Order: sequence, then structure tokens, then C-alpha cells
Amino acid sequence: MTVISIKKRTGGRSARVRQDVLTQALFELVEQGYVGFSIGQIAQRANVHETTIYRRWPTREALMIDAIKEFAHSQLNVINSGRLVDDLRHYLNAIVQLLQTQIGKSLMMLAFDPNLKHINLALWQERQKIAEQIFQSAIGRNEWPEHYDQDLVFSEIFGPLFTHTCLLQQPINDMIIQARVDFIIRNVDFFKLKPPYSVPKSDHFSQI
Repeated sequence: MTVISIKKRTGGRSARVRQDVLTQALFELVEQGYVGFSIGQIAQRANVHETTIYRRWPTREALMIDAIKEFAHSQLNVINSGRLVDDLRHYLNAIVQLLQTQIGKSLMMLAFDPNLKHINLALWQERQKIAEQIFQSAIGRNEWPEHYDQDLVFSEIFGPLFTHTCLLQQPINDMIIQARVDFIIRNVDFFKLKPPYSVPKSDHFSQI
């Protein structure tokens, strides 16, 4: 059985039930995939009634998203060291460690499932939200421009890591991580937006 480690939240019975359901939903998604993802099986795993699950998550997709979000938040912590270069290095190391776990590898393969397109988009936005904390701190220290192309910078952060892991199936070492950090820091003007501080969606990939 796949080993899944999620930091449990403190709280009463309702919080424990929520945590148990999310953990078992992650098991179910990794082991059975999107098509085999069963609320009934998750209810049995978590020892709760199906109606308990449906009260909190009205659809399978809602439960999938919450389960993966919970896992990501438990693994991808951010720091505020006072230097953008150190914060980025710490975050990229956390991503690499996540990708090297069995659950991380399984979730990465789900990214290629066409049935999960809308779910993967929601999770991409969630990853951006986590990483954005790093850049907001850097903006406060005048290390990063207030207006920047989030999609572009996060593509440059995550894209090469996923390429090495999923396509090339090569390990990611400290040199690769440092190269990504150096690229982001060195090319800050590449990500800076000019007034009116917006980029048409069709322009993102034409800039790369």
C-alpha cells in the first residue's frame, strides 16, 4: 500500500473525520485513478457514511481537489528568510522532495489524464497561491517588482522540474535547483509587467 504522510490538523471529531476522509481519498485517487475513484470505497476506508462525505463535498471532483490541496499544503511550506534567493531555493527543494515520494510521482502521472484537466488547472492555481507568498515577501523588501507575470514566472519554476521528473525521468540535483533560482533572479526584468500591468493569455507562450 502507498505510504501517505499528511500533517494532521488539531481539532474535534469533525476535523478528524475531514482529515481521515481526505487521506483515504488520496489513497483512492492514487490507487484507482480518476475513473475508479469511488465515494463508497472512501467511506469504507474512512469508516464513515457516504452522506457524511457528500455533506462536505457534493462531487467527486470537489473531494479530489481538496485531498490533493491538503497534501500539497502539508508538504510545500514556504519560509521568509529575508532573501528571495534563499526562499526560492527552499521552496524548490520542497517541490523536489515531494516529487520524489511515491505519492508525488503518482500525482504527477495523473497530470496527463485528460479527465482531470479542470482539476489540474485548479491545482496549478493553488500551487501559484502557495508560491506567491514568497514573491509578496520579496516585493515588500524591494527585491521583486510589484507587477509581474505570475503564469510566466511559475512556469519557469515548475516546468523544468516536471520535465526532468516526468519526461526525462532524471533525478533533480542541487545544481539544477540552483540554476532555476539563478535564472529567476537574473531575469527579473523578463517577468516584469509594463502598464497597464496585464498580459493577454495568448501572449504567455509567445514570450517564452
